[in-house]
Order: sequence, then structure tokens, then C-alpha cells
Amino acid sequence: MSITCRNKRLRALPKNLETPLGPMPASPIAPSSVQAPRLPSTKHDKNLRALSDAFDTFDIKDGSVLSFHHHYRNGDRLMNAVLDVAANRGLKGLTIAPSSLFPVHAPLVTHIQSGVITGVVTDYAKGPVADAMMSGTLQTPPLLQSHGGRARALASGLLSVDVAFIGASLATSDGACTGRGGAVPCGPLGYAQVDAAYARHSVVCAHEIVEHPLPHIDIPAEHIDAVIPFANPGDVGGIASDTTLPAQTPQAQNIGRLVAEVITAAGLLQNGMSLQTGAGGYSLAAVPFIGQALRIANLRGSFLSGGITGAHVALQQEGLFDRIHDVQCFDGAAVASSISNPNHYAMSASEYANPLHSAPIVDQLSVMVLGAVEIDQHFNVNVTIAGDGRLIGGPGGHPDAAQGANLTIVTTGLTGAGYPKLVKDVRCVTTPGTDIDVLVNDHGIAVNPARTDLLAKLTNAGLPIVGFDTLREMAELQAVHTPSPVSPFPRLLIEHREGGLLDWA
Repeated sequence: MSITCRNKRLRALPKNLETPLGPMPASPIAPSSVQAPRLPSTKHDKNLRALSDAFDTFDIKDGSVLSFHHHYRNGDRLMNAVLDVAANRGLKGLTIAPSSLFPVHAPLVTHIQSGVITGVVTDYAKGPVADAMMSGTLQTPPLLQSHGGRARALASGLLSVDVAFIGASLATSDGACTGRGGAVPCGPLGYAQVDAAYARHSVVCAHEIVEHPLPHIDIPAEHIDAVIPFANPGDVGGIASDTTLPAQTPQAQNIGRLVAEVITAAGLLQNGMSLQTGAGGYSLAAVPFIGQALRIANLRGSFLSGGITGAHVALQQEGLFDRIHDVQCFDGAAVASSISNPNHYAMSASEYANPLHSAPIVDQLSVMVLGAVEIDQHFNVNVTIAGDGRLIGGPGGHPDAAQGANLTIVTTGLTGAGYPKLVKDVRCVTTPGTDIDVLVNDHGIAVNPARTDLLAKLTNAGLPIVGFDTLREMAELQAVHTPSPVSPFPRLLIEHREGGLLDWA
């Protein structure tokens, strides 16, 4: 089956190309395609002794599809343990569907090389396992989805999971579980909620199993088929990382200040505004500057959303925003707030960004501030492939929030790791330029030519408007490395958040 690329910038894909999910529809999935969540579990005794028991109980065999969440991020311990059991049992041809992959998952490289894992569907990948995914060893090119696209694929049945393994800090013997409490809290289990609702079977692997009511319930007992005691499903020290910490350089401070000025000039700094900032040092560095602008103007926003950090929590606790909608926590301060703050609300990945949801939070955003590995003259953004051709990320919530927000701002420097970040054409499109309004760089602001209204407002406000080509030329002069050639064949597929293929790398 020939697959149509939704990014017309690139050549057509080779014929008969399969994805880990089989042939991919070339058009978005209609809302009528949404399936009802799974029937409630009817098991009375859900308690199993060990991970190996889940393989027998739920008939995990060659070719099965297993899913995992990434709320412990680079501290996750469960996925490696489950795949080790699969390898020890001699299983082959598994497809894994984790919401994200990190350097901590390096042991999976051996399982890819040995054929235990032959398919990968994920939203983000970084580290040794990302290199293995791009090596050509897998049976089909790995498929990257957005966070909202993953929720859509689960709800529509395109991503059909045999068993979802869910790490949790606390669970009851009947299966209700949470990441908000206990000795190893990670915050709300927003991604795992969707897995548990649609997988054929769901297994919670909990650090502590209690008989008393939970302080919070992220996943109800009716969506869980088995409960397994599993000490330390994640190291909470691995939740925060370089991409979830705000940059502190003078360059980042200048970009953060300009972001606040752009929001103000665009007329969106107002009572009731809503805000999300994506992972990335520059975008997160803008948070306190936006808070300062609200403070000076004596304004109060409605909500903050997305991946939450301590900087977001501080704004809400100061009274600059009414509430927080949290799909995952990016640091310990956010985790603590999710446990104790009554105005800190958990949400599922579907409520956050599923394009088939009736009112996802991303569609209610006033402003989204994002990062970029590359951005091009058409304002297409790449947050997936580095200048050396390596896989260093993925869509995550980037294209979801970019499409939904009233104003989408991309923040980035001129270069990264010696490679230009402003280019004529990105190596691959993660987020289409039609969803990006403005680029903020420490050398100036470039506005998408399609947003003549925004250009007029920023110009009238006296902001430093610079043509994109001027910034691109500056980036080329500053760069010390030339990007490696783009692959002539697909090593990686990128799905559009609404379904169908967006691009490849």
C-alpha cells in the first residue's frame, strides 16, 4: 500500500511501506471512529505475585503489543524489567508502545538487536534506544505520534494494545492506582489513563499496595485486571531532566522577556488567559517573565496546562492563575503540588490533546510557548532529528498545543550543538508551519508571513522584528557544523496528530 505524506514538501514514500501498526490511513480519523472504553474488569482476585505471572495470565506471546507510560521519565524501571522477562521466556516479534523512551531504557537495545522487539510506536525517544530505533534493525520503521495522536489511536483502535503495564506509587488490591502519593510519587498518571481504558488487559505494578482508600485515584479499579507488587517502579530523581529545567543564560533571559512582550503586544495578556509552555530551556525560561507581566498589569489568568514544573506551580500559588491542568509532572515541586493543591487538577492524555475529544485542553489555550531543534522559512518545526541525523526527541505535545492555541510562539537560539537551528527546510516536519505564529530569538522576532495581523501589532508595539532570512543567515554564519545529509529512505515515520502520515526521516 502506498502511503501519502501529508507534508507536500517531501517526495512520496516508497510503495508497500508498512508501519508497526500496519498500513496507515492517509486521512484523519472521523470522530465516529472512537470506540467505547473497555468493559469493566470482572476479575475478583486481581493479585499476582510477579511480572512473569502476567505473561501467563494474559497470554503474552510472540507478536504481542505492550504499552508503558513515561511518568517517571528517565527514572523508569518497569519497562526494562518487563522486556527482560519477555526475553527470558524466548519471546520474539513484540511491538512496544511506550508514551516515551529515555536513556534509562538503554537495555532495550539488546532486545531490539535480538528480535525480541521488532516494532516501536512512541511519542518521544532519546538515548541509546533512539539510536537503535534508527539503525534499520526493526522490522518496520518506528512510528512517532503526538501525545494527542497516541490517545486518538488508542481510542479509535488503530493502536491496539494487548497488555498495558502501569507503574504506580500506590494501588489498592482491587486495582485502583495513583502516582499522587506514597514513597515514590510521580504525579498524575495522565498517559496511562488512556492505555488502561482501551488495552485488552491492564496490569498495575505498584510500589505499595494498600487496603485503605487512596488519597487520589488516577485509574479506577474497573480498568485494571491485575495488581503486582513491584518495588520502585521508578526513581523519582529521574523525573526532572535538562529539557524540563528552565535555561538560566543571559540569552534565555532575553528570549523570555521578548516572549512576554509578544504576548502583551498581541493583546493576549488579559484576565482569563490560559498558558502552556513546552519542555525546553528557552520556553520554560519564559514562565517567570509572563508571570511578571501579569503581576505588573494586575491581571489573573485562568489556567496553566501540560507538563507542569515548579515555575508553573509558583505562578498558580501566587494567584496569577486560577488552576493547573496536569497531564504529567516535570519535577518534584509539581509532584508535591499535584498531591496537596486542590486547584491542581489531573487530566488524561485524551482530555489534554486528543483531537477526537469534544473539548481538549489544547483547544482552549490562549498561548503556547514551544522550543525547536530546527525551524524553517515556512515556519515548519523539527523537534525530532538533530543536525547529525540522530533521533533526539519527537512530537510529544508540540503539534497538539501548536494547533490548538490562539498564539503559538517558538523560542530557540541561532545554533545548537554547533548546527544551525534556523534553516531553509527542516530535516523533517514535526509541527507544520501553518500552526506556528511567531519565532522569538535573542537576536529578534520573526513573524509567520500568514499572520499579517500579528506583524502589525508587534511592529506598532516597537518590538525588534527581523526577517526570517536575516536570522537564518546569522545562524549559518554562527554554525560550526554542516548538517548531515537527509536519509534517502524512511528510517522513521511521523504521524499527523489527526491521523495519516505527516513526514518521515
